[in-house]
Amino acid sequence: MSRPTVLVIGLGAVGSAAALHLARAGATVVGFDRWRPPHRLGSTHGESRITRATAWEGARYVPLVARAQQLWADFAQATQRQYFSATGGLFVGLPDEYHVQGSRESAQAAQLPCELIPAREIARRWPWLRVPDGMVGFWDPGAGVLAPERIVDDQLQMAAQLGATLHFDTVVHGIETTSSGVRVGTSHGEHRADAIVVCAGGWMSQLIGWTGPDLQVERVTQHWFAETAARVDAPVLLLSDGHGHATAVFPAQAKRIKVAGHGSGRVGPLDALERDVRADDIAGAESLLRGYLPQHAGAYLESSSCFYTKTASGHFVIDRMPGAAQVVFASACNGYGFKFSAAVGEAVAAMALGDEPPVDISSWRLP
Repeated sequence: MSRPTVLVIGLGAVGSAAALHLARAGATVVGFDRWRPPHRLGSTHGESRITRATAWEGARYVPLVARAQQLWADFAQATQRQYFSATGGLFVGLPDEYHVQGSRESAQAAQLPCELIPAREIARRWPWLRVPDGMVGFWDPGAGVLAPERIVDDQLQMAAQLGATLHFDTVVHGIETTSSGVRVGTSHGEHRADAIVVCAGGWMSQLIGWTGPDLQVERVTQHWFAETAARVDAPVLLLSDGHGHATAVFPAQAKRIKVAGHGSGRVGPLDALERDVRADDIAGAESLLRGYLPQHAGAYLESSSCFYTKTASGHFVIDRMPGAAQVVFASACNGYGFKFSAAVGEAVAAMALGDEPPVDISSWRLP
């Protein structure tokens, strides 16, 4: 039998994983990205990303993140590189806030180890952390930190080693189904194939011929501050501002503390969102960091912007494009997509080849 040809549009977190799994399966893989991943122009950059064993997004996400973690462990064994640092995760907030209550509910549903920790016990275990009155901590021992740029780069390199042809600095203008398969037009010519995998984030809606869901893009920022004193046994943190918003604070790397908010409310068309980081972006992150870590937050160092693709439901959409069964897509995003990306990439690769994904993705299909 001839090898199927599959085009992959977007080679970030999900696309690089899809290209790798397709190449491993023996498909003829041709991938496209308008830049050269890993880059700082989308949503997969910034040195670190949180992963968790629990999922405040809902219990259905727990098997997906477990599969992703297994895939990265297998990948690390194959490459002899480190992609995950096991730090545990402490999520601090009011008892009914989404990142506390939702994480606890998912842990209970999946029978995962976890712990709800009162403020006085947090002060004993992590004396460098100042927790506001009325807040508690949720402890996820399976949480930790992923290296996003390293993962994307190595997945693309291995896909290429397995025969994938990857076109960087190439804009895909549109997709079209034909009687014999699919066709895409790019800034460097036309390509035909048996199937397409689309995982281009906020750029998907701009494709000519796109009939998938409407997608919005949210601009968020991430910031780095000097660490003035080492924190002992520092977990990855999700810290509440007391008003329903959580901010990630990472264990220091090279004496730098990274702070990244989850969401900003600044949503709009991708091309209309500013990339420059503003003074109020920095001020909000700095205020929260100095409130929780008063003895460890040093001088401001730098920032970068980041773009989250958002679905109307706030949940993933993984499916075939309406009216075009040969086009598989994933919008695994909403600001929490990276930790699931290895498993989502595996799933869309399987779908493009007509196979069933290892993890049931039926709850993320289009209604």
